[in-house]
Amino acid sequence: MSLQAKNILTFILAGGKGSRLYPLTRDRSKPAVPFAARFRIIDYVLSNCINSGLRQIYVLTQTKSLSLESHLKIGWNFLAHELSEFISSVPAQQRISDKWYQGTADAIFQNLHLLEDHRPDHVLILSGDHIYNMDYSEIFAQHTSQDADLTLSVLKIKKQEAYQFGVLTADQDQNITSFLEKPSDPSLIPGEGDDCFINMGIYLFKTDSLVKSLAQDARNKSSHDFGKDIIPSMLGIDKVKAYSFVDSRFGYYWQDVGTIRSYFDANMIFLDQLEKQRTCTPEWKIRTMGEQLPSAHYGGSKGVEIFKSSIGSGSKLFDCKISRSLIGRNVCINSGCHIENSIIMSDCVIEENCHIKNAIIDTNVVIPANQNVGIKLSNDKQLFFISDGLVVVPKNFRY
Repeated sequence: MSLQAKNILTFILAGGKGSRLYPLTRDRSKPAVPFAARFRIIDYVLSNCINSGLRQIYVLTQTKSLSLESHLKIGWNFLAHELSEFISSVPAQQRISDKWYQGTADAIFQNLHLLEDHRPDHVLILSGDHIYNMDYSEIFAQHTSQDADLTLSVLKIKKQEAYQFGVLTADQDQNITSFLEKPSDPSLIPGEGDDCFINMGIYLFKTDSLVKSLAQDARNKSSHDFGKDIIPSMLGIDKVKAYSFVDSRFGYYWQDVGTIRSYFDANMIFLDQLEKQRTCTPEWKIRTMGEQLPSAHYGGSKGVEIFKSSIGSGSKLFDCKISRSLIGRNVCINSGCHIENSIIMSDCVIEENCHIKNAIIDTNVVIPANQNVGIKLSNDKQLFFISDGLVVVPKNFRY
């Protein structure tokens, strides 16, 4: 079921600093960080919206937003404005007070005028910094059939990982019975061992219920956050339902990218999903900003050895070995190089006889000849950022 004919207004929360992803977020917000050496993180949620038939989308920005806004303007400016279709960025504007967005709920509250302009029946609010595929028509079908005030998508994960998220419990009729944001002792799902339900940051509201809850929260001294304040305040008063993501069409694929390690692991899992043909498929395309570049070129006298890797368009590889790595667009890797278990983003140059392992190389970096990265961490830490055994070379770095 396409949602194109439904009266839904979509907000994507894209103002996160992503401080735990530093230095990848040194010059950009978290949703603008490249992913899989080709996309931006936000491309996944935007693609889900377009593939689901959603055509009225506001992207709320705040911190280091220039890179993200440029990406939206160049790569996502294709909808029919004459048909009232749009993807528009909305920076924090201090419309209500002299404060910037104080929390996720406050970001929507400060833009209630957009609800007045569009008068939607339902409002879909999405986090812009997770990697997943989802057909939002599925959550909409449950939401409307159950006449819910709020339906949020939930994911089942192990208890030892759940403390990082909002954790909830629900009864057999999907009614949410409790909700705690980042609890020290997460509540288990009855009869499911050590599994917990976590909040995925996907909220579908009746418009009237959303406005009522936001207005009430604005009068309170709170953190003005959906997880900490809005959802708990609605329990026992409004009809708040859980939608099980694992039972959905794409319920096998959701990745959090909140830290350097989780970001790196999500990229490697992306390679596995490509091999299994479970992401970037013709039926569910992931869109991004396109460039007019030729196909990747493989040259040299000995040729190029590639194992379980992805090579971006416009890249040139000569007499090198690439294993379990993601190579971005317009990258040049010269002879004698060995790249393993690494991410090399677009517009980088790797000169002759370099060995790169367990590394993330941000955009527009030049690695001079005969350099090793990720081989001896004691040397790397003098120049680069190291997290959990991974070396991160920041954007535009030169030796």
